[in-house]
Amino acid sequence: MKHIKREVKLAITAIAAVIILIWGINFLKARALFEKNYVFYGVYDRVDGLKVSSSVIYRGYGVGQVNDIRFVGPRYEKVLVQFSVGKNLQIPSNTIASIQSADLMGGKAIQLLPGNSETYAKSGDTLRSELSMGLMEQLTEQMEPLKEKIGRIMTSLDTVLFSLSELFDESQDGNIRTSLKSVGRTLASVEQASGTLNALLNKESIRISDILSEIHQVTGNIESISDSLKAVQPANTLLSLNDVLAQTDSIVSKINRGTGTLGNVVNNDELYDNLTLVSENLNRLLVEFRQNPKRFVSFSVFGGNKKQEEGGYGIVVAESKKPLPLNAELYLDYPDLKEIRKNGTYFYLLYTDFNLKQAKKELEEVKQVFEKAYIVKLD
Repeated sequence: MKHIKREVKLAITAIAAVIILIWGINFLKARALFEKNYVFYGVYDRVDGLKVSSSVIYRGYGVGQVNDIRFVGPRYEKVLVQFSVGKNLQIPSNTIASIQSADLMGGKAIQLLPGNSETYAKSGDTLRSELSMGLMEQLTEQMEPLKEKIGRIMTSLDTVLFSLSELFDESQDGNIRTSLKSVGRTLASVEQASGTLNALLNKESIRISDILSEIHQVTGNIESISDSLKAVQPANTLLSLNDVLAQTDSIVSKINRGTGTLGNVVNNDELYDNLTLVSENLNRLLVEFRQNPKRFVSFSVFGGNKKQEEGGYGIVVAESKKPLPLNAELYLDYPDLKEIRKNGTYFYLLYTDFNLKQAKKELEEVKQVFEKAYIVKLD
């Protein structure tokens, strides 16, 4: 009877140990033994090392574990992950189940990123899924630009080393060793020239001393000349110069005030205009004298039945109360144009000294250009 009790005790102890072991394992996995948990799902393109029993973390605290992982879809292009969390946790319906790195060894876990929805997810719901890059992947992505820069630096360094190798290559002309030898020879030549110069200075020291003495004498002469110039008193010269300048200033002032003949010429506009007019009339008189030696002739308009007197005839093409300028277009087109003044009017004639028959013949051609042209007899 005592033997039976002992076996019963052993059996009870073993059952209790198994129960405690199971409870401990579930406790370490954050899963209650006798409590039913919420079950959620997530669909991913890949899981990158996530496995059954991987932790489910909410705000840095383990709240559940992955229960099952299986392929779904007609071609198994998706991965369905089932995980559970404790019933004492309510998460918003727009919570994201993100697969992230759990440690430096590459372990994965599901990180629940809560949303802002006012409704809570129910057991059996499929949450929004996300696959975050692992620590090594992030490190690789950040190191990629650095890798490219290192590659470019290595390429540049290789080019520099190649150039240096060519520079120090003895088989190449103009290498650095040859350049250093040339610099050495140049320095030796400079040193030799310096020695020659020292020897020349030692040899010609007496002549150099004589030259310096002569320069000193010349300097003394210049000083004596300067003293002589100082002895000459420039005060009288300056006073005379001031008198001349004062007289000049007085003359200029009189001219500006219009005093004297030169002052009137400079300041009197009417006198200036008269002189200008006289100059123009004189120039016109000379031109008229050159073109018409008779200077002044009288004429009468041809017409009526009066008996024509002997003399030349001309054709009038223009009349003006004022004389035409010498650069007028009429003068430029007809250089032989004659100018005659009669009764305060200036007449301009073409084809003078013709007889009446010739004048009539020329008049027909002239009227093609000057419609009001007419014949006059020159007395």
